[in-house]
Amino acid sequence: MALLDIDRLEVDFPGPLGTVAAVRGIDLSLAEGEIVALVGESGSGKSVTASAVAGLLPRGQAAIRGSVRFDGAPLLDLPEAAWRRIRGSGIAMIFQNPLSSLDPSFRIGDQLVETARLRGAANRAEARERAIAALGEVGIEDHERALRAWPHQLSGGMRQRVMIALAVMSQPRLLIADEPTTALDAALQKDILALLKRLNREHGIAILIITHDFGVVAHLSQRVAVMKAGRIVEQGETAQVLAAPRHPYTASLIEAVPEIGLRARDPSPSRRLGARAHRNGSEPARPAATAPRRPDRSVTLLEVRGLGRSFVTRKAWRASRVRTFDAVSQVDFDVRRGEIFGLIGASGSGKSTLARVVAQLVPASAGTVRFDGEDVAQFDATALRRFRRRFQFIFQDSTSSLNPRRLIADQLCDPPLRLGVARDRAQALELARDALERVGLEPGHLNRYPHAFSGGQRQRLGIARALVVQPEFIVLDEPTSALDVSIQAQILNLLLELRQTLDLTYLFIGHSLPVIEFLCDRVAVMEHGRIVETFDATNLQANAAHASTRRLLDAVLPVRHAAPVPASSASSHHERLS
Repeated sequence: MALLDIDRLEVDFPGPLGTVAAVRGIDLSLAEGEIVALVGESGSGKSVTASAVAGLLPRGQAAIRGSVRFDGAPLLDLPEAAWRRIRGSGIAMIFQNPLSSLDPSFRIGDQLVETARLRGAANRAEARERAIAALGEVGIEDHERALRAWPHQLSGGMRQRVMIALAVMSQPRLLIADEPTTALDAALQKDILALLKRLNREHGIAILIITHDFGVVAHLSQRVAVMKAGRIVEQGETAQVLAAPRHPYTASLIEAVPEIGLRARDPSPSRRLGARAHRNGSEPARPAATAPRRPDRSVTLLEVRGLGRSFVTRKAWRASRVRTFDAVSQVDFDVRRGEIFGLIGASGSGKSTLARVVAQLVPASAGTVRFDGEDVAQFDATALRRFRRRFQFIFQDSTSSLNPRRLIADQLCDPPLRLGVARDRAQALELARDALERVGLEPGHLNRYPHAFSGGQRQRLGIARALVVQPEFIVLDEPTSALDVSIQAQILNLLLELRQTLDLTYLFIGHSLPVIEFLCDRVAVMEHGRIVETFDATNLQANAAHASTRRLLDAVLPVRHAAPVPASSASSHHERLS
């Protein structure tokens, strides 16, 4: 008998504009100790399925039909009191964003202790011991520091480990992990996957992992189910599905995944990802591109010398006790006109801080930034406005960078009006319509609010807002880190096309080496606030020499040719991903 058995599950969300069918009759099962991946694009119904299994869909707002059985017992009609007994000890869930899942007003220790008390600890002392044991289980050795910390004081990887500790504290039989490695760098992702794999092997915990990352699928799961528009279109053994997908949709998703070595096979400026997806209509129509101009690549557009940025980490009434942290230190690099310059490194290496200093969003503590031969630190208000027009920034989180209370028309018209690109509102609207068309959106989208768009569309809006002032240089801070593979491919293809048609120069910050290799001309690697090496990205695997770069390269999870993961058992030996 299966531990989890989903039979003809349907989930509808009634609304004023009609009913949305999120899940349309899916069948899925998990055996005891098995790892199954549920993969698909954003909006395919993966998270709704997971929430239905865990009893987290809002009562009265979702119509659920079909059957979900856990260890033979039906779940869908259980009262809330019965669900409280199952959650934690039977079914536990790890959510996608640990920062928003952890309560910011309570220390980590208080949240772990409260969970332990809810799971049956006799008193606070016993609950604290359980909390310490759970932190040790997930590899957090300095438990005293972790217990005292607030959520915002922990790194992304540490917060994800705390979330896993909360989930496995009562040793559940089924762990649902909803995108547990999204936006983590390759090394942290590998650590989290190794942790999940160890919990599966040593404790026999079955895992249903929700993901859009086929590297995660290949290296963690024994079986995979592919969802599209609320339906499972293909499922089977992971190695078999990845090697020979039967459904065209599965094949298009796998084809859209960038992999190390792809650039060496196709180094041309017109290279594209996921051609099959485009033929199937996944790529929105766009106006015909003009013939690409060829900027002089020998001209240096951005010159950075000795750049540093320090932050005060502790203050006291005595000035001698003020401590500083060097987030960026002694950084030198150049970006040539028309080039895509990549910046990569582990989380906390200083990439985003460096980008913000270069863009004059925060001041430098040392060094100089020269744009087109001029020292940007010496700009007066008028010169700074000209610089802002020529130099734009696209942020990582497209949701928080757009104002939820303002129409897209207002958010795209403001920059050209403020920077003097447009004379009046009518001209600004014309520029906004042109920018939307260039990124594959429609002029009618100007009259919508940000919440009406998908994640990929919001990222396109962020690109359009940068393009609307007709810049020469754009900084992109991890613009595809949280997107599924097909949307990521569309954004990367769009960036390449815009570079050709508009003579743009990019500083692209990322944590995915395959993305960096596919997109960039040169790449610099950061470690502890310093650039440790710079090289040609065309053949990244051959050119990378520094130990930090090799560690990042070794942590990349290839999709194809991955060995299947053997079934787990509670008595299996400890094994980490290699």
